[in-house]
Amino acid sequence: MTSPFNQGFERGVREAGALRYRLNLVKNLLEILELKVEDYLKVNDAKLKYVPQRFLEEAEGIAKGSGLSVSEVLALDFGLSVDKLFMDGCTAFAIPNGFTLDGSVMLMKNRDLGFRRLHPQVLSYSKLDGYNRFIGVVTAGSVCWYQGVNEHGLVAFNTATPQQIIDPTSAQGMSIPVIIRRILEECSSVDEALKFISGSQFNAFSNLFLSDRERIVIVELKAGFAPYIWEVKEPDCRSNHYLFHVNPDVQDELELLVRQQTLVRYTRGRMLLKGVEKFSVETLMGFSRDHFHGPSPYSICRHPPIVGSPLTALLSSTTLSSQIFKVGAGEIEVYTAIGYPCQSEFIHTVFGESIPIEAADGRLWFKQYGGV
Repeated sequence: MTSPFNQGFERGVREAGALRYRLNLVKNLLEILELKVEDYLKVNDAKLKYVPQRFLEEAEGIAKGSGLSVSEVLALDFGLSVDKLFMDGCTAFAIPNGFTLDGSVMLMKNRDLGFRRLHPQVLSYSKLDGYNRFIGVVTAGSVCWYQGVNEHGLVAFNTATPQQIIDPTSAQGMSIPVIIRRILEECSSVDEALKFISGSQFNAFSNLFLSDRERIVIVELKAGFAPYIWEVKEPDCRSNHYLFHVNPDVQDELELLVRQQTLVRYTRGRMLLKGVEKFSVETLMGFSRDHFHGPSPYSICRHPPIVGSPLTALLSSTTLSSQIFKVGAGEIEVYTAIGYPCQSEFIHTVFGESIPIEAADGRLWFKQYGGV
């Protein structure tokens, strides 16, 4: 266990190359788009209102360890960075314990984002004094975690859903990565996580997956509305739209394409689930690599090429990583593919074991995307 600053310092030293690569690409992209760095790569103080102090102290440690400024590290997480203008989503599966070969609970998430090269992925633990330890994939140098499992076997992650403009007074609160990290650090069961959500303000749009050894739920979070809870009693999946809450009307051709892509991936996920009687880790690995509609924005494993554009090296929606969480009566196990799962080997980690350095410092990521 360690202090936020010390944990950040250790991460900063370890992830320095990947973090500097990330920052330089953001600056290059802003230059290509003829946008001013000072306008986009700056901290949005309004976002910090709902960020715990320990996250900020960890960011200070990351800055110190990597040799960057605190403002640069914070701006990548809590600023108007250009990558946040291009939102995308993920595909995820949840398998209750009665449907797996060994009686464990299994969940899988393919993490997808646009501007893929801006998000070098690393596998890391968080071990802060006084809080639950957890492990998950995170973008290098970031204190914003979108997925993980903690020492109690509580899994939390999201798939993004459509955002819409609503009355700002109804949309104040924590962002989805802050919610997920706080749940992993502060809760030990699905019941505790749901209690945490019910007592919190949130400014988030997501399908939030929560699981412990006995229960799986998918919570539809939509800022300005009460959360809706799906009890997962049989194998299920989600992509990037709501099933209960109303999805906002599409406004242009791009939004129409994104809506079509999420519906196709969800339908494919349901097809895959129907073809299996009992699930294993290998089953979910196969799902993560599925190219039935591609590889393209419509396939579960996404890495569509963009040809003839000066943004080729940066632009396109892609699967950045895949992670499978297996929680049984005993061990907590994590299987992680860094980069395209169809081109990567899954790393097996039993909770508490050390992480291979090449997965922790970004080297596995750069095997696919080019070195720093």
